[in-house]
Amino acid sequence: MPAISTQDAMSAYGFVYTLANSIPDLKKILDDAIQNDWAPDRLTATIQSSPWWNTHADTVRNLVQLQATDPATYDRNLANARDLILLKGDQLGRGMNQQTVAALALRTLTENASWDDSRVTQLVTDNSQLRYGDTGAHEGTAAQLYDHMTTVAQNYGVAYSQSWLDGMVSNVQSGRDSLDGWENVMRARAKAAFPQFADQIDAGMTVRDIADPYISTYAQTLEVPETQVTLKDSYIQKALSQAGQDGQTRASMPLWQFQRMLKDDPRYDRTQQAKSDAFTTLNKIGADFGFVGKGA
Repeated sequence: MPAISTQDAMSAYGFVYTLANSIPDLKKILDDAIQNDWAPDRLTATIQSSPWWNTHADTVRNLVQLQATDPATYDRNLANARDLILLKGDQLGRGMNQQTVAALALRTLTENASWDDSRVTQLVTDNSQLRYGDTGAHEGTAAQLYDHMTTVAQNYGVAYSQSWLDGMVSNVQSGRDSLDGWENVMRARAKAAFPQFADQIDAGMTVRDIADPYISTYAQTLEVPETQVTLKDSYIQKALSQAGQDGQTRASMPLWQFQRMLKDDPRYDRTQQAKSDAFTTLNKIGADFGFVGKGA
């Protein structure tokens, strides 16, 4: 038997279609009804015998009665629920189409979740996509989470894909994961990437903490802002992971050796320190040969 069209199904099943189309547990029943052209009474009976109906029957009956006896109040309640869903989407930085907003609004009414913020947050997160502004950046609380989680990953020197991080942001928003869980993942990945620092990481240090002496030395030697020196810099990578004495294990580089390596960089020749060192050297050579500088 051919499936009836969506428009015909909406017309045939009325409120039952709207209800079932907005509830995942009932959507499967509705799809079966549309595919096999069930009579409205059969769809209603099947829904009323479902596990979902057993826990939501009273709420749905009251909603149906309200729609029939006081449609103005029903429409107002549904509009308020839609506003709630849209507001939550804006707060989270997530986007939804109008059909999804309407379905979630009805779910908040039928599941008595209209004033349960955590439940509404989960509903919106599970049925929406992260929204990006004109600059391509996240919006709402997603932006705050993204910035924090990115900083944590960078401090541990851990690489990540954009899609994976977006998924983790959604998990934290929905309550299925937490920022502590994110940091635990970053800590584990950092220990895998830098096993030589496992004890320090377990003690609460980040890879950025461990690299701080090298970053400071880098900034001072090459006269650049510390904020421009990241864990991805090749010099910092070499400093943190040079071969150990056995040639197998990894170890950090002595600071004196690190600074000497930096002074071989062409950028060092353009620093004030290099110019000062050169001037001091020339003065010393002149003194050794009996020349006295001006003003002496």
